[in-house]
Amino acid sequence: MNLTHGSLFSGIEGFGLGAAFAGIKTIWSCEFENFQTKIIRKNFGKDHEINRDIRTYSKQPFVDIVSGGFPCQDISIAGKGVGITGQRSGLWSEMHRIIREVRPRYVIIENSPMLLIRGFERVLCDLSQIGYNAEWQCLSGTDFGIQQGRERLYCIAYSNEINGKRSEQEPVFRKPYLPGQLARVYPGWRTRQSIPSPKFVGKHNELPGWVDRTQCLGNAVQPVISHYLFECIKLFDKQLIKYN
Repeated sequence: MNLTHGSLFSGIEGFGLGAAFAGIKTIWSCEFENFQTKIIRKNFGKDHEINRDIRTYSKQPFVDIVSGGFPCQDISIAGKGVGITGQRSGLWSEMHRIIREVRPRYVIIENSPMLLIRGFERVLCDLSQIGYNAEWQCLSGTDFGIQQGRERLYCIAYSNEINGKRSEQEPVFRKPYLPGQLARVYPGWRTRQSIPSPKFVGKHNELPGWVDRTQCLGNAVQPVISHYLFECIKLFDKQLIKYN
């Protein structure tokens, strides 16, 4: 089955690039910022559908997978700690609305690990109310051999229709801390001990546009991790077809 993907809070499309690595086509994106939108247009083509405001986005084409890293400013340990009811992180309600309207088979959510104590129960309850179950895991770039030790929470939700067909012994995540399992799903896996310590890049130098570029890279979903997530979904989906 050829899976399709739609992206919310797209940034420079870290999820879209990971989907492309997995052979999954991204049908539409939703991104508010101008610079990030230009990057999406450059990489995905002038005909790629981009909506600029999630608050007014409606009548989205159906896709099998909806992804989104809704704003973490009110959730992150670096923020004020207001939680998911904050002005920025409260945009989860719009992502929830779009999931309800599109009814994708799978949903991928990315956020700060602090979401676990600052609103994750709201996310899970909202998903449950519209018929989705979920699994989640905290992953870092260093688990995948890249020099960015930025741990993030990743949640994959699937519809209750899928949940009724799956085997309880077949989780959607293949834990990267078990090398045999991750190597089977993601061949690029490397041990955390085999990579150098992360390097830090400052924002200030004489290169024009470097501030925007550095900020976008820092905020982006790491494509190597999103690739892994899409490969997990592909394997999970293939097993559903096999067993049913």
